[in-house]
Parts: sequence; C-alpha cells; structure tokens
Amino acid sequence: MPNKYSVFYNILTIRKNKESYPQKNLLLLMGPCFDKHKSQLTGGPIISFGELLKELDINKVQYILIDTNKNNYKNIIIAYLSISFQLFSKFNYSYHISLHSSKDYILFAPLIVLLGKIFNKKTSIRKFGGELKDTYIKSNFIKKYYLKVLFSHVDTLLLQTKYLVSFFSKINKKTIWFPNARSRVIEPNLPRKFQKKFVFISHVIKEKGIHEIIAASQMLDKSYTIEVYGPIFDKSYEELFYNKINISYKGVLPSHKVLETLNTYDVVLLPSYKEGYPGIIIEAYSLGIPVIVTNLPSICEIVESYKTGILVTPKNVQEIVSAIQFFNTTNYTTMSQYAYQAFNHFRSDLNAKRFIKMLKTESI
Repeated sequence: MPNKYSVFYNILTIRKNKESYPQKNLLLLMGPCFDKHKSQLTGGPIISFGELLKELDINKVQYILIDTNKNNYKNIIIAYLSISFQLFSKFNYSYHISLHSSKDYILFAPLIVLLGKIFNKKTSIRKFGGELKDTYIKSNFIKKYYLKVLFSHVDTLLLQTKYLVSFFSKINKKTIWFPNARSRVIEPNLPRKFQKKFVFISHVIKEKGIHEIIAASQMLDKSYTIEVYGPIFDKSYEELFYNKINISYKGVLPSHKVLETLNTYDVVLLPSYKEGYPGIIIEAYSLGIPVIVTNLPSICEIVESYKTGILVTPKNVQEIVSAIQFFNTTNYTTMSQYAYQAFNHFRSDLNAKRFIKMLKTESI
C-alpha cells in the first residue's frame, strides 16, 4: 500500500480521478490547507485560505484544489514535486489558475503565468502579508526585475493592503485589494464589560513586540492581567516570563480554540514591528474587542485610533503602558461597539463574493 503522501500515490490518484474533472470550466486553486499533523496555532494565511474555500463551497463554485502546505506532505522535496505534478496534471481542466501564497509565489507563479499564456488560461496571484513592497524595494537588480516581470504578466494581482495596491498598480493595472477576512463564528454578548484583561495571541517572537509587552507589564499595578498565547520557537524566550508580575505565558492555542479563548479577554495586544492585516485583529473585531497595535502603514488602514483601538509607536514601551491605562469602564464600551462594527469590512462572505465576481467578469 503506497504512502498517501508519496509522489507515486498522487500520480495514481490523479489518473484514477480524471473522470472527476470531465468539464474544462473549473477554477484551479493553489493554497495552504490546514495542517493535518499539528494542533498548534494555525498561521493566518491558512485560516484566510480556508475561509475562502468555505465561502466558495457555500456559493457552489466548482474548483480543483492543490494543497501547498508542505507540512501535509512526507517531506519538502516530495511536497514540491507533488505540487508541481498536480499543477501540470490538472491545469488543463481549468479556465482560471489562482495561487494563494506567502512565499511560494516565487517558485510557482512563473509556472502558472507560463501555463496561462501558452494555454490561454486566466491567472491570479494572491500574496499574503504586508511586506511585499519592502521585499521589492530592497531586492537586488536581478530579483527586482524577476518580480516586475512576474507581477506584470499575471492577469490579476491580489494584495492584502491598500498601500501595496497603490504601489504595485504601477506594475500591473489590475492590482486589487483583497484583505484578510474572517466569518463571525461567535456572536458576543454586548455591551462587553471591562475587567483589565489583556491578551497576546501570536508567535512569541521579538518581531511581534513581546519584549515591549513584558516591559510594559512591569509598569502596571497588580489589577491588570496580561496573558500570552502562541508557539515559542526559541527556548530562551521561555525564561522571559519567569518571576514577572501581571503577565504569564499560557501555551499554544489550537486554532479551533482561538475565538472561544479570545472572547474571555477585553483588549488584544500586538505591538509588532511589521505586519500585513493580522487575522487576530479581525477576529477581535468580530467579538467587539478593541486592540492596541503599532502604527504601521498596513495597521493604520484597519485600526482607527481611539475608536476601534489605540495605535502606538513600534518599540515604545511607555506608549503601550499609556494605551493600556487609557481604557476604563466608560470608554471601553464605546470602543468595543466601534470594533464590532468595523468587522463588517472584513467579512469572508463579502470577500468571497468579490473574488467570484472577478472570476466571472475578470474585473472588480
């Protein structure tokens, strides 16, 4: 019995299931599916792609799916071989090839664009994250030229932030805003009550502002609670929480527990050094929870300071302390209501409808 993640098995499966794709008017989607083996915090791109798949199913859009999550294959070599083989085996049944990626676009996008040009297929690339402009600007001449050619020849470029759309529209006129999106899974009990409970849910790394959160926690009185969730990839970080007041590390949250857990807190802390549209902000909005986040260009697009949250300067501990202390039982209720309303801009059903419209008209 062949291993289900082997290339040989995938070849047999594709050949066996060719009759499943008799028509040639299907959407071919490439993107990261949920990890089959790990229960730790699921990355934002995986959740966002999963939301799109769910909404496409609801709208009965027929598609072929190629999973680009390497963790779902035996090893990384098998993953790239299998993904490439699936692409070449299945693209002929599609009218549109759409790649949803954080980093794999560097490898797979040229293949998609080439297949699209040769076989007259429409193509789109959805780039997760907000760092693409910096990547492009800081690249050497060869890589910058490579990216420029790639982005100019794809039919549609879908980017997460408006400032990225503005920048890359000069390279591809059909560059479209496609923000991070979520569905409202839990309907919160409003108005929420302020209990001085703050939470961080993300990867526990320096770039997420974890050092600043810990430093800020030591400047607060004991009435405040800050709890941290997320995977720690560097063991030295575990020592950061020893003998600290007001703050504690609570471990890793399975993805299906994030909303349920988040709903027990008052405010989300995420003073990152770089971000796109963090999914945790949108999930907080769905529950009517305001946020304290850094005033990065992408974040400023989705957080209105002193309405849906408070914007602080990256690496500024005192501003984090002041933001935490700003909240009280009166202004918290108002900001919570604004946060709840702001979620409407990031509903996955509306995002999916825009995507479906693009597929039907090739224009939004």
